[in-house]
Amino acid sequence: MCLLSEDDLFSRILKVKNLKENCFKYLEDSSQQLLTQKILFAISELTCEKMGPVKLSEIAQLATGQNDKGKQDLVRLTLEKSLLKCGLVEKLKYAANDVRYILTAYRFQKIKEIDSFRGESSEPIGDIFELPKSTWPIPDEFYQLIAKKHGYEKSLNKLHSDFDCKLIPRGKYETINSEYTKSLEQIKDTLDSKYSGLETLVMST
Repeated sequence: MCLLSEDDLFSRILKVKNLKENCFKYLEDSSQQLLTQKILFAISELTCEKMGPVKLSEIAQLATGQNDKGKQDLVRLTLEKSLLKCGLVEKLKYAANDVRYILTAYRFQKIKEIDSFRGESSEPIGDIFELPKSTWPIPDEFYQLIAKKHGYEKSLNKLHSDFDCKLIPRGKYETINSEYTKSLEQIKDTLDSKYSGLETLVMST
């Protein structure tokens, strides 16, 4: 059961979250063997699969290979002492026995805090870190629309080329061109209205 709207999920993908150096370390290569990073990536993968917040037992199973009480307690403690405190993960309580977790963002910027006579400020350090796009909670419909869009664009380019080379009669060209152009515009409208900002972000290398 999805307990968050698609808009909420997308907002987490579109957002870049600033992290202090002591929190950003959980994302770095040097932390690959640490439970904190394994939990972070487990939540990302599970959320993508379920399109919503995930349970502690599910996180423990993926991050440690076990989900007995001891492992769940270890994962819970790690979450509370690091990932929740740093704002990397959000804890959602739906009922006394239904607590779930979700990432606050999928892209992160390391920042350095600066104290000066003008007050506190911060400056970015290095590039934005992205969790693997394959673990972002994006519905199949988005990728289907992208595939159809590229298909229509390619077909229209071929149609124009064939017409320029006089390989297709004008009447047939105009009929197909009108039909394909209309379908392409409908796909673009859906992408712009439903998945605004997502295409540029997801399809960029």
